[in-house]
Amino acid sequence: MLNGVEIDIDSWPMIPTYMEIEGNTEKEVVDMQKFLGIDATKITTLNCDDIYKQIYGIDISTIKELKF
Repeated sequence: MLNGVEIDIDSWPMIPTYMEIEGNTEKEVVDMQKFLGIDATKITTLNCDDIYKQIYGIDISTIKELKF
């Protein structure tokens, strides 16, 4: 937690590790992104399943088991 905003480092099989920023409002998330100096072109609002599919072309619903 930083200033009331949750910041997680997510590591999933087959894709690079990424940071997740969760706040109570979109403004909190955007303010944190700016505070951390993260380029706005490097962010997405996709969930994990959609990150796999839309960014990396992996349909995880077809994978029987993801091993961490």
